Amino acid sequence: MNITRLTTKLIWIGLTVSLTVRLGAHLAWQLNVTRIPGSGLWIAEHALKTGALCLGYLLALLLNLEIAKEHRQTRWLHVAWLALAANAGVSVIRMMVESALLNLAWPGYTRMPLWGLLQHLAIVPANLFLLLGLLAMWWAYQQAELGFTIEKRDYAVLAGILALTLMLIFYREGLSEARSPYVVSHWLQIGGLVLLSLCAAASFVLYRQAAQMGGGKLAVALRFLTFYALLRGVLVLIQAEYRVGLLDGRAANKFYPILFDVGWQAVPWIAALAAAYRVELTAHAAKELQQQRAARDALVSV
Repeated sequence: MNITRLTTKLIWIGLTVSLTVRLGAHLAWQLNVTRIPGSGLWIAEHALKTGALCLGYLLALLLNLEIAKEHRQTRWLHVAWLALAANAGVSVIRMMVESALLNLAWPGYTRMPLWGLLQHLAIVPANLFLLLGLLAMWWAYQQAELGFTIEKRDYAVLAGILALTLMLIFYREGLSEARSPYVVSHWLQIGGLVLLSLCAAASFVLYRQAAQMGGGKLAVALRFLTFYALLRGVLVLIQAEYRVGLLDGRAANKFYPILFDVGWQAVPWIAALAAAYRVELTAHAAKELQQQRAARDALVSV
């Protein structure tokens, strides 16, 4: 398989199909069609959900590895894209660990405290790899001495990311592992969220750096990396606030589960889009070089 053929158009199609299937599954759930655990439709729903999530991260993994190959002679950029590939690889494992399909082999698995512990044992290293990749990329660009400066409006965005972190800590009682009998689960979740906020800040700084370098597909790729980190943090915050509301006696809202499911279903495809736009940058540069050579050869032959 030629990974460079995975264009952004194909990734967008994959994202659209994944979200459409997820919305269809919610409609079926509302009609009591797929609520029976272990039924054929229940298995089909969760197989499609897990498969789409794993596929999104798997494509991100393959694309990031392809980009890392381009930078074998550039140490820090090579490390950066390898780390982003590792983030995607660990995230594939996370999707399998989280899958409700494991209830078929281990009844009640997703309602056990062990489920949350295993989930966050995957999340923390995935976020660490993401942060390592972003910091390595930032350092590579800093060494190039391109004259990047942080503007006043950038500080406003960074302040917003800090506010998101503080709100997550404020709503920590609504986090999924707040009442876990495993204390380590609670602290792993908090640590993972702090790492995620650092990733959002680092990816935003990188995006602004790319924008000042001239923008283009590199800036688009880094914009999607920023969105990848921020969307995850926002979804966790909304879920935590929603759980706190339920604990306080607020009535359940049918809209929120749909928002959570669709949002989380989109996350891996956004990571894949970030890598796909970066791959297209190389393909575009190679095409331009080929055209310039063809034009030069045509002039020589005249």
